[in-house]
Amino acid sequence: MTVADTSTDRTGREEPSRPAAGPGDGFLGKAAKFLTGTLLRTLAQGALFVLLAREMPIGQYGLFVGVTALIAVVSPFASAGVPSLIFQSHADAPAAWARHLARGLVLTVTFGVGASVLVTAAGAAVWSAQVDPVDVAALAVADLVAWRLIEAVAASVQARGKVFVASVIPAVLHVCRLAAAVTLGVLAAGPVTLHGWAVTSALLSTVICLLVLAYGLRGAGLPPAGGAFGQVRAGLLFAVGLSAQSVYNDLDKVMLSKLGSPEGAAIYAAAYRVVDFAYTPGRAMAAVAYPRFFEAGRDGPRSALRLTRRLLPRYLAFSVPAALLLAACSGLMPTVFGDGYAAATTALQGLAALLVLKAIHYLAADTLSGSRLQGRRTVCQIAVGVVNAGLNVWLIPAYGWQGAVASSLVCDALLGVLLWGCVVAAVRRDRTPRREPTSTMERA
Repeated sequence: MTVADTSTDRTGREEPSRPAAGPGDGFLGKAAKFLTGTLLRTLAQGALFVLLAREMPIGQYGLFVGVTALIAVVSPFASAGVPSLIFQSHADAPAAWARHLARGLVLTVTFGVGASVLVTAAGAAVWSAQVDPVDVAALAVADLVAWRLIEAVAASVQARGKVFVASVIPAVLHVCRLAAAVTLGVLAAGPVTLHGWAVTSALLSTVICLLVLAYGLRGAGLPPAGGAFGQVRAGLLFAVGLSAQSVYNDLDKVMLSKLGSPEGAAIYAAAYRVVDFAYTPGRAMAAVAYPRFFEAGRDGPRSALRLTRRLLPRYLAFSVPAALLLAACSGLMPTVFGDGYAAATTALQGLAALLVLKAIHYLAADTLSGSRLQGRRTVCQIAVGVVNAGLNVWLIPAYGWQGAVASSLVCDALLGVLLWGCVVAAVRRDRTPRREPTSTMERA
């Protein structure tokens, strides 16, 4: 979004004016641009996932899945909700993008280092002699510091309207990681080890991060970062919500590797990864829409809901056919991952429904965030995270990965009910006068 000047809305607030949108500047056009980079990133992540699954012994790979899932649970705290803070701040003061980014980088480094220490200590407690703490620390630094800094830069670039570039920036890291894994597999005398990959990932991620930072800060000089820690409270609301989301997305993999078996964790993770890959178009649409929810939501939840109603049919038009296609093609899992993953066929058939459930609850969640009701979103996500943990403790020891599948489906459905309930309640209490849509996104 390129901002030339500002105009005043009906409530007297300043809001950025935008140039007239051409045919390719609408929601679907921007989503298509964002999908290009997102698809590249997801393909690289998926190829890396398959490569490591085939190159590592299945037991060791299950431990690797557990460590990365633990990192994913803590990951949102590593940035203190910085990407969302950048989008929200930019919606209110677009000309100060450099200050928003600088504050975000300070928060990311501070919380990322702290989160890395926490994960390393937790990894030592969970896996003790099974996994070297050095390997946990290396993987944590790669994802909790380097990756989160890259994500902050990408958010800043997207907020400034460079949608395609914002989607490509994160893809660069994952493409380079894939290339490094291929090189490691070729050069290694035997199977790829967890230690070898952890060290390689940490070093490579640091180099790519420095290059991305140089690009993101280009033209900003030395922007002031004062007031960064004044945003911690607001940022932690985003972070806690995202962490709770990571809990019900990834905690089951950690618990499977400990309460179940590493093999079960690998089977479940393979099926979940395919679902995650299939959701790439939905993720691209959500990423493009997310900043606009903050603009629409300045006028209250009723305004944000108008945007949601226009997006929901598009989300369902993608997610329902994709879920059916996944279930139909689930028999290909052993062909892709190897003979040891035959059981992943059944796991994928069960998890395919997550595509529809995610489309439904992500829209409700973003409606709340854009309406400045992040606290309600966070409470719902925490509640579902607690339920998910409880179900996993009960189901995984008894049913293994099948229990994890059941827990995921129940929790995603519950989250949708809770979030949409909050949206309906917020709209009913909203006394903001109705107004005509002011942005291209609201009319799209």
